[in-house]
Amino acid sequence: MKLTRNDRRVLKFLIENGRIPDADIARGLNITPQAVGKIRRKLESNGIIKGYSTIVDYKKLGINVLAIALFKFRPESRKTLRERDIDERVKGPHIIDFYRVPEGDVTHIVTYGFRSLEELDHYFHILQTERGHISEIKKLYILSAKSMRKNSDKE
Repeated sequence: MKLTRNDRRVLKFLIENGRIPDADIARGLNITPQAVGKIRRKLESNGIIKGYSTIVDYKKLGINVLAIALFKFRPESRKTLRERDIDERVKGPHIIDFYRVPEGDVTHIVTYGFRSLEELDHYFHILQTERGHISEIKKLYILSAKSMRKNSDKE
């Protein structure tokens, strides 16, 4: 879809702050709030804007430990697992982000959040015990939530 100049300008405001009122955008662009609303709805209906996100302070939720795991699904498990089976497995309470990697020695990258190292250790012990035949952890990076330097474009 080709965007007009005003479409791009409205989108820039929304990328910076998804909660900004149409009236504020209109003032900044010197157009009417109705025009901004029309552009916003067009961007949403065409799938350019898929939703609005929230910036989470994980430490305030009690999440002190982050883990980034690089997985490789075993070839024999890929024959029996469907995409929806994989999607079901990533609905766990500790999973923050989940990515499929198109090629290489890793098939998936997952970001997790835990209250403590003990909780992380217990989770990955159970994960490997119950699902070790399905996937292999190629790398596991463990980080303090305090080490997170950027959680959004605002930081």
